[in-house]
Amino acid sequence: MGVALYRVIMYPKDNVFQIYYNIGKRLPFQVKRTRGMNEEYRYSQEGRTFMVERVEIRNRIYGTAYGYLMIDGVRDDNNIYMQGYEKGTVPCAGCGEWTLVDIPGVDMNEVFPPHKPDYVMPFGKYQGKSLSEIYSKDPKYVFWLAESDRYFRIDFAALTGINPDNENAKEQFESEINRVFPKTTVNDTITFGKYKGHTYKEIIHSDISYIEWLLRTNDRIDFDIQSFKMEMEFAKNKDIR
Repeated sequence: MGVALYRVIMYPKDNVFQIYYNIGKRLPFQVKRTRGMNEEYRYSQEGRTFMVERVEIRNRIYGTAYGYLMIDGVRDDNNIYMQGYEKGTVPCAGCGEWTLVDIPGVDMNEVFPPHKPDYVMPFGKYQGKSLSEIYSKDPKYVFWLAESDRYFRIDFAALTGINPDNENAKEQFESEINRVFPKTTVNDTITFGKYKGHTYKEIIHSDISYIEWLLRTNDRIDFDIQSFKMEMEFAKNKDIR
């Protein structure tokens, strides 16, 4: 069935009813409320989850979800968390930030098959555009889609035209990644801090300790480390001479 075109919000910001539509109204399914959780924990059965067994829809994406609480993947009908909530219901099912954890007995590849290049986006700033159109204009957005939503799968082999069975496929994919996300080299201009407007190469030769500090502490810029090491080695040898 694939992902329903009804989808308007990306995981993990769906409510239980949007997830119900997005998985083709399959029952039962396991969900977790995921505010502030890291990705690994968000999609795991650890902690508190709910197995949804029945859904009553009111007003399109709201209603009542029925099921039971699970702790670390084990059903718990007497957990203190459910005090104050109607027994057999899923609390706050209409709230956002729920994540799909599992659909028992169902292959996730069947529910969320990789999208082909001609897949037309039903939501977002590129609504109505195909993945191939978007990739040619804004490839970073396509990668962002795949990274931000585990269930939004993309057939990158078809999208890039790279045959995964080719003996050079790995190098071709790496080349494509570098094209979309180019590394910062010594010839690039610094766009921040006290040396803004200068190239990294200039600062290597005038204040190498600053570049060493930057390489050591930076966690946001993808530096071409090899080019920096070569230029820094050249600068140090030049000073010695």
